[in-house]
Amino acid sequence: MSDAARLARIAYLQKPPGTPYARFPLNQPHYNAVEANRRDAIVGAAFSATASYVEALSGIKSAATSWAIIKLYYSSFYSVRALLLCRGVVPFSSGGEMMLDLERRIFLKGGNSSHSWNWDSIRKTSAKDEWFSSQDSQDAYGALRALRENVNYTHSFPDPVSHRCLAGAVSELEKRFRYYRDDVDFIYTYLDDHLALSYPTKILFEVDRVIRGLGVKLSPEQSDHLVGMWKFKDRCPMVI
Repeated sequence: MSDAARLARIAYLQKPPGTPYARFPLNQPHYNAVEANRRDAIVGAAFSATASYVEALSGIKSAATSWAIIKLYYSSFYSVRALLLCRGVVPFSSGGEMMLDLERRIFLKGGNSSHSWNWDSIRKTSAKDEWFSSQDSQDAYGALRALRENVNYTHSFPDPVSHRCLAGAVSELEKRFRYYRDDVDFIYTYLDDHLALSYPTKILFEVDRVIRGLGVKLSPEQSDHLVGMWKFKDRCPMVI
C-alpha cells in the first residue's frame, strides 16, 4: 500500500460509526497529507505497470505466454491505478475497497476486491471523461482479467502451447507492439483477438503520456532497471 493510500485509509477511519461514507467529508489536514504523497504513489504504480509489461513481452518473445498473460493483466491493473492517481483519485483498502476523490473530497466504493474495480464509482470521479474509464475499456479489462484467470486457474499454464489470445504475437511481436502503441483510433485496442496485448499496450502508453504532462518521472534507478530488461529498438515506456 502506498503512503497516499495508507493516509487515505487513516482519514476514512475517522468516520463516526453509522455515518454513510458519502456524507463524510475529507478535512483539510487529511487532504494535505494524501496530496503530498500522491506523486510518489503515481511513480510506484507507473513503475509496477511498466515492469510487468516489460516482463510480459520478454515472456512472449520466448514463447512463455502463460506468465505473459498474467503479467499483461497486472500491467493493466497498475496502469488503471496510476491513471486514477493522476486524476486525484486514490484507491485504498479499509475493510473493503474504497476510493478517495481528492477533487471533490469524497469517499466512494472502490470495488468487490482490489482487482475488481467499481467502474460506476470511477465514472463519478474527475476521471469520468477519460477513455480508460469508458465501457469499452471496462469490457476489455474484464476480458483480460478472465484470460488471466483462465491461464492461472483453469488450464494451469498450457505452455509450451501458446494461448489462443496471443496467436501470432510471438512471431511478429515488435510489429504488433508498434501497431498497438500507435493505435490512435482504437482499431485494435478492444478487439477480442488482440486485446490481451493491445489493451495493456495502449493503457500503459496513456500512463506514459499523462505522467509526462504532469512532470512526473521515475527514479534513475527505476529507469535503469527497465532499460536493462527492455529488448526492443523502440523507446521503453516511462523512460525518457
